Amino acid sequence: MRMDPAAEIRDSKRTKEYINMLSSVADSEYGNPTRCPCGGSIIHEVRGKDDYDTLPGKRFFTCKNYEADGFRYRQPWVIGVEEQIERLTKRLEEVEVEVVINWVSEVNNHIQRLEAEVDNLTGQVYNLSMQVEVLEKFCFD
Repeated sequence: MRMDPAAEIRDSKRTKEYINMLSSVADSEYGNPTRCPCGGSIIHEVRGKDDYDTLPGKRFFTCKNYEADGFRYRQPWVIGVEEQIERLTKRLEEVEVEVVINWVSEVNNHIQRLEAEVDNLTGQVYNLSMQVEVLEKFCFD
């Protein structure tokens, strides 16, 4: 039994939205979130002082549509910042490795140029020593 083309398109759109929502959830679990899985934007929230609060002023990345229903996003600020620092540190290490690799190839090229110059200078020293030998024979013989 075939599905109506319009119903098939609606179903594929719903499936695509669901897959996008799942990727948003997965992405939101790492670093500084930018979007909530519900599609809402993330705000920087600072919790006020409550009588029962042991950490007044605690910061959160919170969905602007946040409700304590388990479907909206709320992450402690410090966790997101720590993960972002780890990500940036790893990227910095990768960049440093790239710089060292580029530097090594540059040094190798410089060594090859110096070796060529040494070969050239060795040939010139040999020619000069031959000329000195000829001059010594001419002057002292």
